[in-house]
Amino acid sequence: MDKFSEPSREFVSLISREVDFKDRLIGSNLHERAGVKTISLYSLHELYMLLNKPYPQIDLHKMERWLRIVIRDEELAARIKTVMEQPGSDLEKLLHMRDLIGLRLIQCRAQDS
Repeated sequence: MDKFSEPSREFVSLISREVDFKDRLIGSNLHERAGVKTISLYSLHELYMLLNKPYPQIDLHKMERWLRIVIRDEELAARIKTVMEQPGSDLEKLLHMRDLIGLRLIQCRAQDS
């Protein structure tokens, strides 16, 4: 997996922020006993946490658009779009996307220290 370009401090603060209610992303998680639980996502970190759950569910196209337009991470959105276009199950794609988002979060954390 290739690395992302090194983000500036300003960019890190931009993509690490929590977005407003109107800009949230809706996802869900299939819980074994409770069924489908809808989750409002306000940050890149919350998206990562959803994708870390056993049965995450999210509209891949909406997620890619949200990353590009709301979070404003063109590079991450482009990588996500590339993963979307690859063959395979949505679960495999979500796991790959989770890893990409995790890499971006690690970069942000390293920049903050």
